[in-house]
Amino acid sequence: MQKLLMVLLLVSQLCIAVTLVTNVPNVEVRLGSVLLAVTDRNGVAQFEVSLPATLTLVKPGYLTKSIFLSDPEKTYFVQLQASANLLIESVPDGASVWINKVLVGRTPLEMELEPGNYEITLQKEGFCRTKRSVSLQAHEKKKLRVELSNTPTVQIVSKPAAKLWIQNQFVGETPKSLKLPAGDYQIKLQAPDHFSLVQNIRVSDDETQQFEFTLTPSARLLVQSSVSHAIVQIDDRVQPQNTVFTDLPLGERTILVKAVGYEERSITVELKQGQNYLYVPLEPKLFRLDVVAPEEALIFVDGKSAGRGPTSVKLPQSIHLIEARLGEKRWMGLVDLSRDERIEVRFDVATVLLLGDRSTVYTVEGITYRPPSLIYLPEGFHTVKVEARERTVEFSAGKLYTFSPEDLGYLCIFSDSVVECYVNSEFAGLSPVLFYPVKPSVVKVSTVGWEKEVIVEPGKTINVTVGGD
Repeated sequence: MQKLLMVLLLVSQLCIAVTLVTNVPNVEVRLGSVLLAVTDRNGVAQFEVSLPATLTLVKPGYLTKSIFLSDPEKTYFVQLQASANLLIESVPDGASVWINKVLVGRTPLEMELEPGNYEITLQKEGFCRTKRSVSLQAHEKKKLRVELSNTPTVQIVSKPAAKLWIQNQFVGETPKSLKLPAGDYQIKLQAPDHFSLVQNIRVSDDETQQFEFTLTPSARLLVQSSVSHAIVQIDDRVQPQNTVFTDLPLGERTILVKAVGYEERSITVELKQGQNYLYVPLEPKLFRLDVVAPEEALIFVDGKSAGRGPTSVKLPQSIHLIEARLGEKRWMGLVDLSRDERIEVRFDVATVLLLGDRSTVYTVEGITYRPPSLIYLPEGFHTVKVEARERTVEFSAGKLYTFSPEDLGYLCIFSDSVVECYVNSEFAGLSPVLFYPVKPSVVKVSTVGWEKEVIVEPGKTINVTVGGD
């Protein structure tokens, strides 16, 4: 039995030829401290070794790699990875080194590492924990030298800038950078018209750290109205509705909300620290209009029939376009109900409508007009001049005459209340928009929540009623 064991032992110690191939040449193949072979320029090495065995492959500039051999008939292919060299030093030395949160030794420390990004942490008793980021390329040799600090640097930042107290001691204004030993601290921040902020912070032993704070204004007020073009006034500050008022003192405040065509409202509110919200619905301002006209005359207000003969109506806007027809006779007028309560229809004069864009200038009987303008002329011959052109026309009483550049058409936009009107997404004005000049085409008329496409022809005026088909 003893002889059999000796035979088996001898067999196990017999050397067997092994073939090994690497991806780079001149790689040392070692068994422990014994050099077995060096791969040739093709990365091939053949040698004899007793199996099983664990070999080490070594080449400068590459990561050392171990391989376990057990099959004598197998050719072993080994891929070596290029390395990077990193030397880490600290002042003072003897700092513990963590690479990607793994403890690897103490400074000074030189290591071969895979190419890539690393987070290096150094720590030594009595000094701050220091972090650095390092990026290594293949075959790169890099040195990282770190001077350790014994007191953390703390940055305190606030929005807005504020006066700063630490442990009830005034230290200046934010942003503030200062040295603080690790530990717990109470800070206080104060800024005009903002909440005072008192908070505890914990300073760790990290080399640098930052604390950020946002102070809430003492009072902020958002006023929204049912009318999109409403404006809000607080003291001497005026802003559009749906805009936040900031830096308001606390306490009672009188809020004035007003909009063209609507009754203004005055509201007293108690402003509290932080965000405040107020919704203010507005009611249309109603005006009375008396139209003085012959009994059988048909009256139209803003393109809609308002009755026959003398007419009295209530309207929610101040500016209105009035038309009257009596058989073949026509008359047109504008009324501003913020100044007048009545308008008289006159068929004994000619009504002349002068249209164009802002660059158009008319001269009639020596008087200059800019469109849109409505004028009245007695019956007879009158000269109308526009730019370099001049026409003498015989005007008849009870007739409507329109003068306009040939390359423009016009829009009259009416609504039951005052709204913001847009033509092709451009602000055209508050309704009613009268004789708005556009290039003849298909145009888009819109208000908040409503839009319509209309065809505008040269020299023509198209009436558009908001909300209508």
